[in-house]
Amino acid sequence: MLADKTIGVLGAGNMGEALIAGLVKACIVEPRQVLASRRSEVALAYLADTYGIRTTTDNKALVAQSDFVVLAVKPQVMARVLDECAGEFHDGQVVISIAAGITTAFIESRLDGRAGDRRQGPPGRTGIPVVRVMPNTPALVGEAISPYCLGRYGSSEQALLASQIFSAVGVTVQVPEAWLDTITALSGTGPAYVFYLLEGLIEAGVAMGLPEHLSRALVRQTVFGAAKLVTETTRSPQQLRAQVTSPQGTTHAAMTYLDAQGFLQTLQQAVFRARDRAAELGRANDGQNSQDH
Repeated sequence: MLADKTIGVLGAGNMGEALIAGLVKACIVEPRQVLASRRSEVALAYLADTYGIRTTTDNKALVAQSDFVVLAVKPQVMARVLDECAGEFHDGQVVISIAAGITTAFIESRLDGRAGDRRQGPPGRTGIPVVRVMPNTPALVGEAISPYCLGRYGSSEQALLASQIFSAVGVTVQVPEAWLDTITALSGTGPAYVFYLLEGLIEAGVAMGLPEHLSRALVRQTVFGAAKLVTETTRSPQQLRAQVTSPQGTTHAAMTYLDAQGFLQTLQQAVFRARDRAAELGRANDGQNSQDH
């Protein structure tokens, strides 16, 4: 279904590169089918040399030439980028956004409003389909979870295509858009919670006298093994924790202390803050959209 289609990655930073690497490595598309843009010519030269793809510093040219446009820019500049390129979007395209907090309705309104005069045509013609995706950084090693939703012009065919593209970097799942700010806070931001926990454990090992390299190796393998236990057994995290928590043992002492410090409640509040920030980003752009129109 992607044969001879051009996938344009607009703003090919870390996540954009991860997607490009996954697509090329999995042979989902040929390198010549991928076009990437960003401001840095040095970074683009690296992408071209590493993956054999085409590159450009011209976002408008990328949009004009692409069948799928992956918007991989920061939420704060989304409106400006859409306005800059609005005249180049055309029928037959699919727009995919991986920007936190930016709704499909915002992108649709920007495209319809800015390109509306040019795109007037036969009655009943629909707008450009928009897919919103929230991958996470394990995409860099092909282990992302990428929940996605369709905008009002989306179809089951576009859902399948989006799933095919993002399966290159991990697992995909279709969800209602109303869940995506929460998902952004849980799985989008989720790797950072785990990395922060690793930092603390490594520092604890060093504080107790272990060499840093040993503490790092112990923690890295421990977390990897624990994650594998969760994914490859039928036991829940609570059951696995109970299994290693002997009464009055070392693990019991640690868990009792964490409970007394409100560890779970603090972690939940952090996730809630991330969700609220995702919603704020969306409202800020919606407000800007109202002012501009």
